[in-house]
Amino acid sequence: MKRMRLLVLALVLLFAVSGVFAMGAEETSYPDPEKTITIVCPQAAGGSTDLIFRTLAEEMKNASGGQNFIVTNVTGAGTATGTNEVLNADADGYTLLAGGTHTIAATMQGLTEGYKAMDYVVGLNMDPFIIAVRNDKPWYTFDDLVNAAAENPGKISFGNAGMGGATGVACVGINLAFDKTFNVTPFNGGADLIASVLGGHCDAGVFSQSEVVANIDSFRPLVILGDAHSVIDELKDVPTLAEAGYPDIHVPAGSYRSIMVKAGTPAEVEQWIADIAEKAFNSDAFQSFMEANGIIPQFSKLEGAKADHEEFIAQYEPILKEAGLYNM
Repeated sequence: MKRMRLLVLALVLLFAVSGVFAMGAEETSYPDPEKTITIVCPQAAGGSTDLIFRTLAEEMKNASGGQNFIVTNVTGAGTATGTNEVLNADADGYTLLAGGTHTIAATMQGLTEGYKAMDYVVGLNMDPFIIAVRNDKPWYTFDDLVNAAAENPGKISFGNAGMGGATGVACVGINLAFDKTFNVTPFNGGADLIASVLGGHCDAGVFSQSEVVANIDSFRPLVILGDAHSVIDELKDVPTLAEAGYPDIHVPAGSYRSIMVKAGTPAEVEQWIADIAEKAFNSDAFQSFMEANGIIPQFSKLEGAKADHEEFIAQYEPILKEAGLYNM
């Protein structure tokens, strides 16, 4: 009888311990349907990066069967403030970074630990850069703008979305190519740059193509920084740098967007995010969004995304070093 009671007690303890382990496993499973996955956009609402990730977040929600994804804008310090928000969070997959070439630029300038302390989950797309002015300005070609800057050194303001971003590096690269005759002027994100150029407070700017498309009635595009023409009908006649007479100028030609997470995030969590992002990327809605805005698909996952970022790192380093902005 005593042996039977001991056996019953042992079985009770076994089931109790099993229950604890099962409950613990359930609590640590990812993703928790009761939790929100936040994508931190380090640029202001209304800019091209913000719009891309808001569209993607909705498709990630659909692809995951209803997991809640939101985009929050945390701006400042050339995208470093938002990046640091992710680095200060737990490495648990519930706080993602809307990263890319702006993360590379901010890291190289010493504004954040950035990509040195992060993992690459997916690469998404490229948004080509266009130099544009307000359509009532007296410059009708890129040559007109360059000549005006040469005749009035430091007087023509040349804006970008922030020195911690890809447009900032492109702006610096252009200015170096023309003996620093422009007044390089950083703004707090693409939306701020757009408002300043349209408001007459900044003469010209380096914009993502999608930003030019959204303001095509007010902008006069002068040159596209890539090697190919835009696929957007309204922009297909905008000349490349080579066609404008400057084949030897090589600067970042677009803004690359990606999803990044804090280093130390479990591999299985990164894989889940990558798989959901891939489904969202391939959705009809996101593909249509990219096509309508002339955004170039460039999808990669995990190690592939890492390789893509390393190519941009190699491109940005010499420009920032020459400009005296490299601080790593």
